[in-house]
Amino acid sequence: MPKHGLDKKPLTISEAMRILQERSEESELSYWQRVAFEHAMQNARIEPEESRKIVARLMKKYKLSELSAYTIANILPPSTEELKDLLSKEPQMLTDSDINEIFDIIKPFIDREPKAL
Repeated sequence: MPKHGLDKKPLTISEAMRILQERSEESELSYWQRVAFEHAMQNARIEPEESRKIVARLMKKYKLSELSAYTIANILPPSTEELKDLLSKEPQMLTDSDINEIFDIIKPFIDREPKAL
């Protein structure tokens, strides 16, 4: 019998961490949920609300694909060169000025240490 899945929607690492944290307080996490939670704890550097704002801004102002916006918010590339690599699959060409503006949006979050909720 096929399983009926939940609605799928992209999440940032910090959003996933918050959801898994809340679930862990309600009941024991499955093995794969624990693996995902540990990964999120090691890699989430910003609050879920901050990551969601970054995604929304990148999609609205720069017309980035949802995938690229979430990837940038999750990875927070530490240089404009790495940011350019992440944006290489975008259908529209971004100018160097656009790339520098995008980097300025994420720059304040780059050096943060991973945080636990």
